[in-house]
Amino acid sequence: MMKSLKIYIVFILCVVSFPTIAQQDPQYNQYFFNPLGINPAYAGSRGMVSAVALHRSQWVGFDGAPTSQAFAVHAPSRNKKMGFGLQLSNDKIGPKNTVSFSAVYAYKVKLGKGRLGFGLRSSLYNHQFNWNEIEYKDNDSYASSRSESESYWVPSFDFGMYYHDRKNYIGFELAHLNEGKIGLKADNINVDFAAKQTAQAIFTAGRAMRLNKNLVFKPSVLLRAAENLPLFVDVNASLLIKEKLWLGASYRHGYGGVAILEYNVNRALRIGYSYDMALNEMYRHHGGAHEVFVGYDFNLFKSQIVSPRYF
Repeated sequence: MMKSLKIYIVFILCVVSFPTIAQQDPQYNQYFFNPLGINPAYAGSRGMVSAVALHRSQWVGFDGAPTSQAFAVHAPSRNKKMGFGLQLSNDKIGPKNTVSFSAVYAYKVKLGKGRLGFGLRSSLYNHQFNWNEIEYKDNDSYASSRSESESYWVPSFDFGMYYHDRKNYIGFELAHLNEGKIGLKADNINVDFAAKQTAQAIFTAGRAMRLNKNLVFKPSVLLRAAENLPLFVDVNASLLIKEKLWLGASYRHGYGGVAILEYNVNRALRIGYSYDMALNEMYRHHGGAHEVFVGYDFNLFKSQIVSPRYF
């Protein structure tokens, strides 16, 4: 009983709390439409106050499947040398819910035809475990020893660099540098486990190439590396049609494919949708994942608007 109990707790910690063999942070398909989520140095890069909201329902039809929501707003200083941002996110997986609050700062310098940014993100994560949502196979002492819910606060610190000009971007982020930890204990048995946010290195790059007056082709890539985790690879290709409609597709190594679209309603408002489906054995157990995105740019500084925006 004790051996199986320990295995079960490790599973909850590793897969549900800070997955060391699964996703650790919410993974969004439309990261290239919201680069602030993967690089704090992006703050202020759109040249105006920019707000985005996103919802993701993953593995539809799978009991306890992840659902995630994110909101971010960022803006440059008047002289465009600095950027500031705030982020909120909510991520629920089974009996665990995580809410995070982040403050972002970036400093920009001119480099060639573009700007190079250096960014810092300071975050506070609240991890809440709702044990009463778990169905235990055996009514053992561990199950009876736990309260209905437990809450843990964990800080996190990230550093990023981001360069962009009119047609290119490249970024690098080091996330969870402090590798914040939480621990779970049972009251009346000798069990004590800890899990941590594993430090990650994230690389992104993309280029916009005008094919003719109506079409722009934009390939991009995201690489994510962490200790004891396989390299995460996401390759995307998008096509901008008449400066209004983005149509794109991604391939995620070891998982499957993604279809993405974004529509520029006007110079300020944009909306997006994506659908992804596993091409491995997981496709038998769920109906894919849906993601919706809304972004709005507020030109409070009355600065010249670059249109269309590729990044």
